Amino acid sequence: MARSVVLRAPAKANLHLGIYPGRDERGYHRADSIMVALSVADEVRVSELDNADDGDAAADDLLPRLTLSEDVGVPASRNTAWVAARCLCEAFGRSPRYAVRLTKRIPPRSGLGGSSSDAAGTILGLCRLWGMSPAQAAGDARVVRVARSVGADVPFFLRPDPTLLVGRGDVPARSFPSLAGVPVVLLRPPCGVRTPEAYRAYDEEPSTPQDPGPLEEALERGDVVRVATSLHNNLAPAAERLVPACGEALSWLRGQRGVMGAQLTGSGSCAFAIVDGTPAARRIVRAARVWRPGWWAISCETVGSGTQFC
Repeated sequence: MARSVVLRAPAKANLHLGIYPGRDERGYHRADSIMVALSVADEVRVSELDNADDGDAAADDLLPRLTLSEDVGVPASRNTAWVAARCLCEAFGRSPRYAVRLTKRIPPRSGLGGSSSDAAGTILGLCRLWGMSPAQAAGDARVVRVARSVGADVPFFLRPDPTLLVGRGDVPARSFPSLAGVPVVLLRPPCGVRTPEAYRAYDEEPSTPQDPGPLEEALERGDVVRVATSLHNNLAPAAERLVPACGEALSWLRGQRGVMGAQLTGSGSCAFAIVDGTPAARRIVRAARVWRPGWWAISCETVGSGTQFC
């Protein structure tokens, strides 16, 4: 019987995103990023294909077989989960005879890292089918190399504890103690922000990011209040120029009772708020749905390693 693994692919929020002016020879900005994983998550199912499943239409160059619960506007061959599976099978010298099923709950073009988390979940699912533990997978140089090649955020999701990443935001530099269980509100307008467009808008009006040191100290001490007051994202103004509703969401959240700090995550368009309790988070979500009925609003909480495997 064909085996399968089901994982949760958590969203992320950037507690700090510091983009530096100028691009390197590969066209990338230097980026310092401190990320934390969230309980809202896609579902990733990775299954072996046997001959009965395969039929005569699935040649190896079309595998793995990828299906999604909704159209995200990207062909299968460019989907990060498909690319991750192909590259990992090649790195380990294995046939790509697998099926990957993504059940989407994280909205695309939100700065929440859904596609990167899907890729990492696919990688971890394959590694589990090959007999590797999550810790072994996250520490394997081949796995990390594939994750970095797929996307800058993918390495974080291999072991999603609060982490500082440097380089182009893809090299883990420092991990922090677990910050699990902190209530968070997410608020996203209907319009998404495409990451390349956000970086082009940033290049038109570049800025130097603030020092992440105070946030790092707060994370080390588990000081949630100071974490909330140290949030930073100098890519946010570019996202707000592209989609003014991003700024509206952020301003509204900052004005709500119980919000200790709020910021845009990634290149937008989702704003997030760290809240002083679950009842307050639920109240804010109800108010958001009245304020902007067509917007995506949800309460969740921070999570850490071990959250992915169901």
